[in-house]
Amino acid sequence: MKKTLFILAIMILCVSLVACVQQSKPQPVNKEESQQTSGDSTQSNSTDEKVKILNAATYWMSDNAEPTKSWNGWVVARFGAGENLIQLDENMRFKPVIAESWEQVDELTTVFNIREGIKFHNGNLVDSKACKASIERALEITNRDDVKLPIESITAEGQKLTIKTSEVIPTLINLLADPVYIIVDVSVSDEVDFSLTPICTGPFKITEYETGVGIKLEKNKDYWKSPVDVDVINVKLIKDTSARAMALQSGEVDFVTALNRKDLGLFEGKDEFVVQRGPNLRVAFLALNMNKSYMQKSEFRQALAYGIDKKTYAKELYDATMAKGPFNETLSFGYKGEDYYSYDPDKARELLDKIGYIDKNGDGIREIDGKNIVLQYATLSHFGRDAANTGVAMQSQYKEIGLGLEITQYENLSDIANSKEFDIIWDRWTSTPTADPQYLFETAYKTGSKANRGNYSNPEFDAICEELANTLKKEDRDKLGVKGSEILMEDAGIIFLFYLEGSVVTRSNVEGIHRFVSDIYHIDERVKMK
Repeated sequence: MKKTLFILAIMILCVSLVACVQQSKPQPVNKEESQQTSGDSTQSNSTDEKVKILNAATYWMSDNAEPTKSWNGWVVARFGAGENLIQLDENMRFKPVIAESWEQVDELTTVFNIREGIKFHNGNLVDSKACKASIERALEITNRDDVKLPIESITAEGQKLTIKTSEVIPTLINLLADPVYIIVDVSVSDEVDFSLTPICTGPFKITEYETGVGIKLEKNKDYWKSPVDVDVINVKLIKDTSARAMALQSGEVDFVTALNRKDLGLFEGKDEFVVQRGPNLRVAFLALNMNKSYMQKSEFRQALAYGIDKKTYAKELYDATMAKGPFNETLSFGYKGEDYYSYDPDKARELLDKIGYIDKNGDGIREIDGKNIVLQYATLSHFGRDAANTGVAMQSQYKEIGLGLEITQYENLSDIANSKEFDIIWDRWTSTPTADPQYLFETAYKTGSKANRGNYSNPEFDAICEELANTLKKEDRDKLGVKGSEILMEDAGIIFLFYLEGSVVTRSNVEGIHRFVSDIYHIDERVKMK
């Protein structure tokens, strides 16, 4: 009964808090678009042929379409415009794309065989020289240090591309599958604005890119793999989850992703919709500010972990899966044991008492040097309900163990981290976009890494990162992934909350849509409209 009342109280508080957060509204639909989207998503042209138009809604789009910058390439890849030498399929397996095969000749050298007959969106042929120029351009101008490669040489001869690194890079294939390395036609990069219309090889080509509004794509009539069924894709940016659901219900769009549990219930079991849902790679976690003296005490961090009921958060607030470590256990390097610090408020209080953090004035809040311990919880307003709801739930449960918590939402997470005023940052990452543990370890938790928000540092964990940098065999890398996860969990320098679920919902006349576990892709050449 007590637990039920707690959940109800949290949900009421969450609704109150979230109501204060301004939500993005769906973009207005003009008259022409309304005519295209009412009922049948087709439009007659002058020859009485039906133009197949797929209207989609996305929750996020980058500032522009230049794939080498930040995570812009995700948008280019998601809607079928950009392709790499190799990509991850919907089940996280590598598949040949522009490269029909590859072979690792030695520890430093890999040879890729480029398919014959592939054309860029402008009709130019793709050969090894074009791929070489594209990869070199990405290496030169990308601002993504996490995917940069130490290349000694790239040679191109006919359809054979040879990449030689200056050091052993066990994740070369993984990194080349990142959208930063989408193959573009560098020969026209001085004439075409790639931030609006990058020239790639995918089944669809971007014809309009309006930041903060949406994207228009048209089919690539010369696509190398198979004829493309859909003629036009209109993508609208609709940030609010419920607004995306309403757009699908009303017929404004035919395809949406990332709906929450409540909104998914509007479509499940109905013949006119197809719902696909399941775990994805996104993990929500708390980064603790290790610059604070109390955070440096392992007992204090453990108390913070014991003090929150992650299982209830995951089940009742998000319909997600409780996280134990950084990777869900369906992955070969995911931790499969018990959680190190399951919910135990009595244990949390015992640890806080042990280190002398007690409530001396009887106001219910423990003190350090006469000052109440009121932790500053920070997150991005962009993360919306997930982050806000977690903060409200934690606020209630931390009060039970004698800790205060203040919640603040910001527009820029880097500014928060740099200020060092926070105690806890709610963050969310795609944990393994390259199907390997090294990316997240080195980017978010290794000592001194750029996105290590809490300034976490552990020599034992750093040693795991060094081993990963020099280990080639997958089974050995998987073991290191598990071992590194165990170190992070036991140390409680990062508190892992839950693994998010991905969802894709389409109208029943849309076929060939797959839910990609990686969340990098949404639409490819298989999409069809009846």
